[in-house]
Amino acid sequence: MDYCNGLDNLVSIVKFALKIVQWVVPIILIVFGTVDLVKAVIAGKDEDIKKHQQTLIKRVIAAVIVFLVPLIISIIMGWLGNEDWRNCWNNTNGTIKGIFDINNLD
Repeated sequence: MDYCNGLDNLVSIVKFALKIVQWVVPIILIVFGTVDLVKAVIAGKDEDIKKHQQTLIKRVIAAVIVFLVPLIISIIMGWLGNEDWRNCWNNTNGTIKGIFDINNLD
């Protein structure tokens, strides 16, 4: 049964984008924060080390929040709408492999 009424490609793209954001952005934030802290440690100034340490902590907190936002969105999207919409959101796999298949066009 087609729960998505033709929106399955759009839902797949949205879920795929959420997966990318959920994994890539936190990694980038933590890497940049670590690089900043290493630069401060190499410079050897206590004031800079403390400043960059606080920046790293803020970036780690931001990374955790960014990691959880797609999960929260998925939960909310599962609650919204009628039963067909929930089934569409929950049963769409979140990959974009089949979207670009020319032989799969309707």
